[in-house]
Amino acid sequence: MTTTTSGVRLAPPPRALMRTINPLVRRVIAHPRLGRRVPLMALLEFTGRRSGAPLRVPVCLHSIDGVPMVFTPRSWRLNFTEPAPVAVTRCGRVRRGYAVLLRVTPQERGTALRRALDNGATPFELGLKVDRGHEITAGELSGIGLALIRIDFSEE
Repeated sequence: MTTTTSGVRLAPPPRALMRTINPLVRRVIAHPRLGRRVPLMALLEFTGRRSGAPLRVPVCLHSIDGVPMVFTPRSWRLNFTEPAPVAVTRCGRVRRGYAVLLRVTPQERGTALRRALDNGATPFELGLKVDRGHEITAGELSGIGLALIRIDFSEE
């Protein structure tokens, strides 16, 4: 799946590759010491909306205006069309809360992606491929097919 918008395109890693490396990534993220070495990575644990099966998905967790967000083109995002309970493991620490798939305009999506990049995220971490030397604008990012999932942590 590739969406092209001038010099920026959606290019998530292949599903087969993710199925191969995700078991290792899950263990690293959940480990108290090793998890601290990958501070952007988090492990979302939730129950499938149709299957009822427990799911554990490694993601990059971005802070957009102080709100934890996940960007994804993958179908598991549909588990959050309504707010759903989620456990988030980051740096070896588990926090509980709710996740919800946001209904946003293309401009809001572009602005959120631009803020993630401004906060230090790389295009690779967002599943994007950018032509060498290309300056990415929020307008270009608004055409990228990534969904936004907001995480609201319960008061601890």
